[in-house]
Parts: sequence; structure tokens; C-alpha cells
Amino acid sequence: MRKIQFFLILSFFSQMVYSQVKTTDELYKTAKKLDSLIFDIGFNKCDLSHYKSIVSNDLEFYHDKGGITSGEKAFTASIKNNICGGPNKVKRDLVPNSMKVYHLYNNNVLYAFIEEGEHDFFEFSNGKWNQGSRAKFTILWILEDKQWKMKRVLSYDHHL
Repeated sequence: MRKIQFFLILSFFSQMVYSQVKTTDELYKTAKKLDSLIFDIGFNKCDLSHYKSIVSNDLEFYHDKGGITSGEKAFTASIKNNICGGPNKVKRDLVPNSMKVYHLYNNNVLYAFIEEGEHDFFEFSNGKWNQGSRAKFTILWILEDKQWKMKRVLSYDHHL
């Protein structure tokens, strides 16, 4: 019986330590702001001026349709040339209530977090926004010199 109680208590605490942060948590709010800077401001409004400060120089971005993009410069150029510079504008919307954030600690010190969720993409044609694909994403944000940086990204399961 004691072993069962021990495992129940251990299971409870491990869920507390490894569960997602609440939407009211400061880290969740930080993740939401960073997501907005990458997508709402950068991707949707084509203001890429802040990317250098929030995208890691050694970024690795894995896309199930577009392959691998390595580094901040390549990522910024890709958004500038393909999203902002092409004839067909694309925008991204975060699917409501899909974003989850998970802490990553080293010796009880927060060093990174994982953001995951789903997003919808829309294409502008014939004077209106048309539904494109929906996809899942996972982003590893890491503290580099006391600044949150987008370090690793998975964008996958794109489907209509």
C-alpha cells in the first residue's frame, strides 16, 4: 500500500513540474508576446526589424513542406522574400486556445521554454483572404544573454 501511495504522490508532483504553464502565468504572457512579434508583426505585417533581437543566430527551422532553414539571416530573408515580397500575400493566425507553454529548467533555473500550438494560414487573392492550410508547430525559446531567442522550430502537419 505504501508503494502505491508513493507512486501516486510522485506522479502528482511530476505532473506539476512538467505540466504546461497557466495562461495567467508571466511565462505564458511572454510566449504570447514573442509569438506575436514573430508572426503578427513580422510575418503578417512584414516588419522584420526586431527579428535579429529575438531569433537565434543558429536557428534551425524544420518545415514539412519547405525543408530546413538555418540561421537568423536565412530565416529573415525567407520571410522577406517569400512571405512579404511575393505577389500573393500570406497571413498566419494562431488557432484560439491551442497555444501551450512548458518550462525547461536546469538546476531549478529557467533556461528555456517550449511553445506549441496550431495555426491557420490565409492567402490574399481576388480582394479577399481565403483559408489555406492549418498546421501544428513547436518552438524552443532559449535564454541567450538574458534575451529570449527562437532557437528550434518544427512546423508540420500542414493540411487543408
